[in-house]
Amino acid sequence: MVQQITQQYNNNGIDLPPNVALLNNDNSYVVTTGHQLCLFGGPQYFIHKIVSVIKLCQTLKKEFPTLEFIPLFWLASEDHDFEEISEAHIYRSTLKINTELKGAVGRMPASIFDKAYSELSELVGEKSTLLESLFGKAVTKGTLAQATTKWVHNLFKEYNLVILDGDDKTLKKSFASVMKNELFDGKSFQSINETSKKLIEKGYKAQVTPREINLFYIKENLRERIVENNHKFEVLNTSISFTKEEILKELESHPERFSPNSIFRPVYQEFILPNLAYIGGPGELAYWLQLKSNFKRLEVPFPILTLRDLVIVTDAKTIEIIDELKLQLKDLFENEDDIVKKYLKNNATTHVEFENEYKALVELKEKVIEKIEPINKSLVGMVESEFVKMKKGIEHINQKTQRSIKQKEEIKINKIKNLRAKIAPNGKLAERKYNFIPNYLKSPTNYLSNLISVSNTFVNEIKVLLQ
Repeated sequence: MVQQITQQYNNNGIDLPPNVALLNNDNSYVVTTGHQLCLFGGPQYFIHKIVSVIKLCQTLKKEFPTLEFIPLFWLASEDHDFEEISEAHIYRSTLKINTELKGAVGRMPASIFDKAYSELSELVGEKSTLLESLFGKAVTKGTLAQATTKWVHNLFKEYNLVILDGDDKTLKKSFASVMKNELFDGKSFQSINETSKKLIEKGYKAQVTPREINLFYIKENLRERIVENNHKFEVLNTSISFTKEEILKELESHPERFSPNSIFRPVYQEFILPNLAYIGGPGELAYWLQLKSNFKRLEVPFPILTLRDLVIVTDAKTIEIIDELKLQLKDLFENEDDIVKKYLKNNATTHVEFENEYKALVELKEKVIEKIEPINKSLVGMVESEFVKMKKGIEHINQKTQRSIKQKEEIKINKIKNLRAKIAPNGKLAERKYNFIPNYLKSPTNYLSNLISVSNTFVNEIKVLLQ
């Protein structure tokens, strides 16, 4: 592993983090996260995952000073869902790339980002010089995996983040016996389905569906599933097929042509790494739990699963506006109409309700019925009908009143809508949509250190960073 990390850094022309040498020692562990090779990182939680890993390593080193903890980022370079990595939301713009290329995205030429990088430079204007030290020419040179390695290294080099690309012939050669087991045994499918069934019985949702063979076959512009059909191993959507003997020979000669899917990639990752913990988002950790029994079957150590930091990056002025509106940050994750109703209800000048009037109307109706019923019961129905009309009249007045209040409070209601779009677009954390670059450009020298200061994966709550 150390040999291949060193070779990858040499091939990328970047300095090897000094802590890589520590991986030769028995007292060293890594803490890991991974992600797809999104355009400029994609949503900003790409950065928050890595920050979580760095902070956890720092915390563990203080608690266990005789041990070494190395933060490691695993490039998901063999992923082939190009649509998922193809855009970045920066300021109010969406930068997007298109290509006819297929296969593992990490093997695609980084030059497909050329146009998007030019658009980014125009978008940030005079601040584009600040991006030169981060992206420079790295973002459009070599493969997409190499370009991502370079700019992530540039951003985190102060913290000695180690970056590893699993799409590596030597590393896969060491994993070949496990891939052979996956090709011929088929027990991953059975094992994961049994675990999934137990989780479903306890009320959890299965996040991933295993295949009978959880491997892809990859070549230039190709990454397709391997399936067994009539005692032959076929590559879907191609004319490629192998006998048992042929696929064994292919695995031995070209292990780099075999790619674990999302079910099997964690096994490959943990087989390679001396990993203590894997840090991921809620969805990631949910699907890792489905895989635990398969790790046990294959005798591969299962890591401690740790939820990444969930972070809101905002400014003091925004918090001040939220306070003025008598709302809380958590309110912004509710339905937009419900937030407006809560604001109007909390505001003494706009809180107009007709509950007492409705109550008084019911009491009046009962008194009228009490008086007329002994005289003529047939009049009760008429009374009921008249009071239904009166209730509808009050409801109509209420609707008109609420509409007038909203018109009067339009400026503040628009503020609420803008706040929600900024903090919780569509009711989800902004980190899941917006890119990190605008926050980085506000404070390029302190951006990461400030994020690390609020990071704490031992505290399961949303962190707030004020810029």
